[in-house]
Amino acid sequence: MTKAMKRVTCLACVAVMGLGAAMFAACEKEGGTDNPGGSTEKTEIYISGSSSVTPLMEKLAAVYEVLNDEVEITIQMSDSGTGVADAQQGKNDFGMASRDLKESETGVVSKKICLDGVALVVNNSCSLTDVTGAQLYDLYANGTAIGSVTNAISREDGSGTRDAFDSLIKNAAGDELGDLTQFAAVVEINNNTGTVMSNIAANKNGNTIGYISMGSLDDTVKAVTFEGVEPTAENVKNGTYTLSRPFNIVYKSEDSLSAAAKEFIDFIMSPAGQWIAQYEGYISETL
Repeated sequence: MTKAMKRVTCLACVAVMGLGAAMFAACEKEGGTDNPGGSTEKTEIYISGSSSVTPLMEKLAAVYEVLNDEVEITIQMSDSGTGVADAQQGKNDFGMASRDLKESETGVVSKKICLDGVALVVNNSCSLTDVTGAQLYDLYANGTAIGSVTNAISREDGSGTRDAFDSLIKNAAGDELGDLTQFAAVVEINNNTGTVMSNIAANKNGNTIGYISMGSLDDTVKAVTFEGVEPTAENVKNGTYTLSRPFNIVYKSEDSLSAAAKEFIDFIMSPAGQWIAQYEGYISETL
């Protein structure tokens, strides 16, 4: 793709996505170097980890590849724990984690790219509109129904979304859900965000609740309010919606990053990259 073609394609992305002045400036500034008849070999960047971070990373990568057609970015969706472990073992350029590093996860550093809310979701037919932390704790811990909702979905060990949910949901005494050794029998474990959404959407009798990345919300499921507050980017940013967590990228050190990975991270943290995050429903702390 020539420089002129890349600029046109990028500006088309801006028009469709409504990303505004910051992204327009990136399209004007970036664009790579024309290389007619030259080598087609691409510089590869490999990223792995969180299924919650993956949709945003795919959007960022798609725009970046338009601007830099000599770069090819591969994203492998798994979970936060795997993304961190891959970074520790040098299996990726950097990992994705929808939580902060644990004390046991040594030899790597993390960089926050944005914030995300954890949305509580039910089937569109469900009459439930609001839940409290204590109600959720009792459902997941003891199987206590919340109105017509008698079942729940959680995520697998290693999921950053589960880590956030388990630490944020507490009973009246302040005990965290994560302190439990096991959930009630009414809780089903799902392995990624997409599976949670599919199972909630298929739950036509509306008796099941689950949780997903707020940025992954669409009209196939219904988000309920948490303690009277809607899961919106504005409410996460102002602190009134308390179910939130960071999206991080994880790598061994700045020196361990390839030049291509460093440049992509610079793009993610730039106004253009942060506009994309904000447009996709996540919360930038720099815009």
